[in-house]
Amino acid sequence: MIKYSWIAMVLLCLLPFFFLVHEIQSENTLAFDTYISDLFSVSENTFSFTFFKSITYLGKSKFIGFGSLLCVLYLWIIKKDYWTMAVFSIGIAGGDVLNGWIKNHIQRERPENHLVEIAGFSFPSGHAMVGFIFFSMVAYLIIKDVKGDSLKWAVGIGFVCMVLLIGVSRIIMKVHFPTDILAGFSLGAAYSLTLFNLYKSWGEEYFEKRIIR
Repeated sequence: MIKYSWIAMVLLCLLPFFFLVHEIQSENTLAFDTYISDLFSVSENTFSFTFFKSITYLGKSKFIGFGSLLCVLYLWIIKKDYWTMAVFSIGIAGGDVLNGWIKNHIQRERPENHLVEIAGFSFPSGHAMVGFIFFSMVAYLIIKDVKGDSLKWAVGIGFVCMVLLIGVSRIIMKVHFPTDILAGFSLGAAYSLTLFNLYKSWGEEYFEKRIIR
Protein backbone atom coordinates (compact mmCIF):
# COMPACT_ATOMS: atom_id res chain seq x y z
CA MET A 1 0.00 0.00 0.00
CA ILE A 2 2.81 2.38 0.96
CA LYS A 3 4.56 1.58 -2.31
CA TYR A 4 1.74 3.27 -4.23
CA SER A 5 1.16 6.17 -1.82
CA TRP A 6 2.81 8.45 -4.38
CA ILE A 7 -0.31 8.11 -6.53
CA ALA A 8 -2.35 9.67 -3.72
CA MET A 9 0.22 12.48 -3.49
CA VAL A 10 -0.05 13.10 -7.25
CA LEU A 11 -3.84 13.27 -7.03
CA LEU A 12 -3.55 15.63 -4.07
CA CYS A 13 -1.30 17.92 -6.13
CA LEU A 14 -3.75 17.85 -9.03
CA LEU A 15 -6.77 18.89 -6.93
CA PRO A 16 -5.87 22.62 -6.73
CA PHE A 17 -4.96 22.61 -10.42
CA PHE A 18 -8.36 21.31 -11.55
CA PHE A 19 -10.12 23.62 -9.09
CA LEU A 20 -8.34 26.62 -10.62
CA VAL A 21 -9.11 25.41 -14.15
CA HIS A 22 -12.82 25.28 -13.21
CA GLU A 23 -12.74 28.77 -11.70
CA ILE A 24 -10.93 30.30 -14.65
CA GLN A 25 -13.14 28.66 -17.26
CA SER A 26 -16.16 29.94 -15.31
CA GLU A 27 -14.65 33.41 -15.88
CA ASN A 28 -14.85 34.24 -12.19
CA THR A 29 -12.84 37.20 -10.97
CA LEU A 30 -10.60 35.71 -8.32
CA ALA A 31 -10.12 37.93 -5.28
CA PHE A 32 -6.99 35.95 -4.47
CA ASP A 33 -5.33 37.17 -7.67
CA THR A 34 -6.10 40.81 -6.89
CA TYR A 35 -4.96 40.58 -3.26
CA ILE A 36 -1.66 38.78 -3.95
CA SER A 37 -0.84 40.93 -6.99
CA ASP A 38 -1.29 44.09 -4.89
CA LEU A 39 0.74 42.54 -2.07
CA PHE A 40 3.71 41.84 -4.35
CA SER A 41 3.55 45.07 -6.30
CA VAL A 42 6.90 46.88 -6.54
CA SER A 43 7.98 50.07 -8.24
CA GLU A 44 10.38 50.08 -11.17
CA ASN A 45 13.94 51.33 -10.67
CA THR A 46 14.14 49.79 -7.19
CA PHE A 47 16.45 47.08 -5.87
CA SER A 48 13.53 44.66 -5.46
CA PHE A 49 12.45 45.16 -9.06
CA THR A 50 16.01 44.63 -10.38
CA PHE A 51 16.49 41.56 -8.19
CA PHE A 52 13.28 39.85 -9.27
CA LYS A 53 13.78 40.81 -12.90
CA SER A 54 17.08 38.93 -12.74
CA ILE A 55 15.49 35.96 -10.94
CA THR A 56 12.75 35.61 -13.54
CA TYR A 57 15.33 34.78 -16.22
CA LEU A 58 16.21 31.57 -14.33
CA GLY A 59 12.86 30.17 -15.42
CA LYS A 60 13.09 31.17 -19.08
CA SER A 61 13.11 28.46 -21.70
CA LYS A 62 16.61 29.48 -22.87
CA PHE A 63 18.09 29.09 -19.38
CA ILE A 64 16.32 25.79 -18.72
CA GLY A 65 17.21 24.54 -22.20
CA PHE A 66 20.90 25.36 -21.71
CA GLY A 67 20.87 23.92 -18.17
CA SER A 68 19.20 20.75 -19.43
CA LEU A 69 21.84 20.39 -22.16
CA LEU A 70 24.63 20.65 -19.58
CA CYS A 71 22.94 18.05 -17.37
CA VAL A 72 22.45 15.67 -20.30
CA LEU A 73 26.09 16.05 -21.36
CA TYR A 74 27.20 15.42 -17.76
CA LEU A 75 25.07 12.27 -17.49
CA TRP A 76 26.21 11.09 -20.91
CA ILE A 77 29.94 11.83 -20.86
CA ILE A 78 30.90 11.88 -17.18
CA LYS A 79 28.40 9.56 -15.47
CA LYS A 80 27.60 7.37 -18.50
CA ASP A 81 24.13 7.04 -17.00
CA TYR A 82 22.06 6.69 -20.16
CA TRP A 83 18.84 5.74 -18.40
CA THR A 84 18.84 8.90 -16.26
CA MET A 85 19.89 10.96 -19.28
CA ALA A 86 16.90 9.69 -21.27
CA VAL A 87 14.45 10.29 -18.41
CA PHE A 88 15.82 13.79 -17.81
CA SER A 89 15.55 14.75 -21.50
CA ILE A 90 12.07 13.30 -21.99
CA GLY A 91 10.91 14.72 -18.66
CA ILE A 92 11.85 18.32 -19.45
CA ALA A 93 10.65 18.18 -23.06
CA GLY A 94 7.38 16.50 -22.05
CA GLY A 95 6.71 19.05 -19.33
CA ASP A 96 7.25 21.93 -21.75
CA VAL A 97 4.94 20.38 -24.37
CA LEU A 98 2.25 19.69 -21.76
CA ASN A 99 2.43 23.27 -20.49
CA GLY A 100 2.08 24.69 -24.00
CA TRP A 101 -0.87 22.41 -24.79
CA ILE A 102 -2.76 23.43 -21.64
CA LYS A 103 -2.08 27.13 -22.25
CA ASN A 104 -3.48 26.90 -25.77
CA HIS A 105 -6.50 25.00 -24.47
CA ILE A 106 -7.34 27.34 -21.57
CA GLN A 107 -6.31 30.53 -23.43
CA ARG A 108 -6.20 32.81 -20.42
CA GLU A 109 -4.99 36.29 -21.26
CA ARG A 110 -2.08 37.71 -19.29
CA PRO A 111 -2.41 40.62 -16.83
CA GLU A 112 -2.30 44.10 -18.31
CA ASN A 113 0.68 46.47 -18.01
CA HIS A 114 3.32 43.74 -17.67
CA LEU A 115 6.81 45.00 -16.94
CA VAL A 116 8.80 42.70 -19.25
CA GLU A 117 8.17 41.60 -22.82
CA ILE A 118 6.11 38.43 -23.01
CA ALA A 119 3.99 36.51 -25.50
CA GLY A 120 1.47 33.69 -25.37
CA PHE A 121 -1.20 32.74 -22.89
CA SER A 122 -0.96 32.87 -19.12
CA PHE A 123 -2.33 29.68 -17.50
CA PRO A 124 -0.50 27.78 -16.13
CA SER A 125 2.83 29.56 -15.71
CA GLY A 126 5.57 27.86 -17.71
CA HIS A 127 8.21 29.37 -15.43
CA ALA A 128 6.48 27.83 -12.40
CA MET A 129 5.66 24.45 -13.94
CA VAL A 130 8.70 23.70 -16.12
CA GLY A 131 10.98 25.49 -13.65
CA PHE A 132 9.65 23.24 -10.88
CA ILE A 133 10.27 20.14 -12.99
CA PHE A 134 13.77 21.20 -14.05
CA PHE A 135 15.03 22.34 -10.65
CA SER A 136 13.49 19.38 -8.82
CA MET A 137 15.21 16.99 -11.24
CA VAL A 138 18.54 18.77 -10.81
CA ALA A 139 18.09 18.73 -7.03
CA TYR A 140 17.26 15.01 -7.17
CA LEU A 141 20.43 14.25 -9.14
CA ILE A 142 22.59 16.27 -6.72
CA ILE A 143 20.97 14.83 -3.58
CA LYS A 144 21.44 11.32 -4.94
CA ASP A 145 25.22 11.87 -5.21
CA VAL A 146 26.04 13.99 -2.15
CA LYS A 147 26.76 12.49 1.25
CA GLY A 148 25.40 13.69 4.57
CA ASP A 149 21.81 14.46 5.51
CA SER A 150 22.59 18.09 6.31
CA LEU A 151 23.96 18.71 2.83
CA LYS A 152 21.01 16.93 1.23
CA TRP A 153 18.58 19.12 3.19
CA ALA A 154 20.53 22.25 2.27
CA VAL A 155 20.36 21.39 -1.44
CA GLY A 156 16.65 20.59 -1.23
CA ILE A 157 15.76 23.78 0.65
CA GLY A 158 17.93 25.85 -1.69
CA PHE A 159 16.13 24.59 -4.76
CA VAL A 160 12.70 25.06 -3.15
CA CYS A 161 13.58 28.69 -2.40
CA MET A 162 14.81 29.14 -5.98
CA VAL A 163 11.55 27.85 -7.46
CA LEU A 164 9.44 29.98 -5.11
CA LEU A 165 11.43 33.11 -5.99
CA ILE A 166 10.94 32.43 -9.71
CA GLY A 167 7.19 32.15 -9.13
CA VAL A 168 7.07 35.39 -7.13
CA SER A 169 9.13 37.15 -9.80
CA ARG A 170 6.47 36.40 -12.42
CA ILE A 171 3.82 38.07 -10.26
CA ILE A 172 6.05 41.08 -9.59
CA MET A 173 6.79 41.45 -13.31
CA LYS A 174 2.99 41.40 -13.85
CA VAL A 175 3.19 38.70 -16.52
CA HIS A 176 1.19 36.13 -14.53
CA PHE A 177 -1.70 36.03 -12.12
CA PRO A 178 -0.90 34.37 -8.78
CA THR A 179 -3.29 31.53 -9.68
CA ASP A 180 -1.17 30.88 -12.80
CA ILE A 181 1.79 30.32 -10.50
CA LEU A 182 -0.15 28.08 -8.11
CA ALA A 183 -1.42 26.00 -11.03
CA GLY A 184 2.12 25.73 -12.43
CA PHE A 185 3.52 24.56 -9.10
CA SER A 186 0.63 22.12 -8.61
CA LEU A 187 0.97 20.53 -12.03
CA GLY A 188 4.77 20.63 -11.88
CA ALA A 189 4.74 18.78 -8.55
CA ALA A 190 2.33 16.12 -9.85
CA TYR A 191 4.40 15.69 -13.01
CA SER A 192 7.69 15.46 -11.08
CA LEU A 193 6.34 12.92 -8.58
CA THR A 194 5.09 10.75 -11.42
CA LEU A 195 8.37 11.05 -13.29
CA PHE A 196 10.52 10.20 -10.26
CA ASN A 197 8.49 7.14 -9.35
CA LEU A 198 8.40 5.80 -12.91
CA TYR A 199 12.13 6.51 -13.14
CA LYS A 200 12.82 4.46 -10.02
CA SER A 201 10.45 1.57 -10.75
CA TRP A 202 11.33 1.17 -14.44
CA GLY A 203 14.99 1.80 -13.70
CA GLU A 204 15.08 -1.00 -11.15
CA GLU A 205 13.50 -3.40 -13.64
CA TYR A 206 15.94 -2.30 -16.36
CA PHE A 207 19.02 -2.87 -14.20
CA GLU A 208 17.70 -6.16 -12.82
CA LYS A 209 17.33 -7.47 -16.39
CA ARG A 210 20.89 -6.37 -17.20
CA ILE A 211 22.25 -8.14 -14.11
CA ILE A 212 20.35 -11.35 -14.95
CA ARG A 213 21.78 -11.32 -18.47
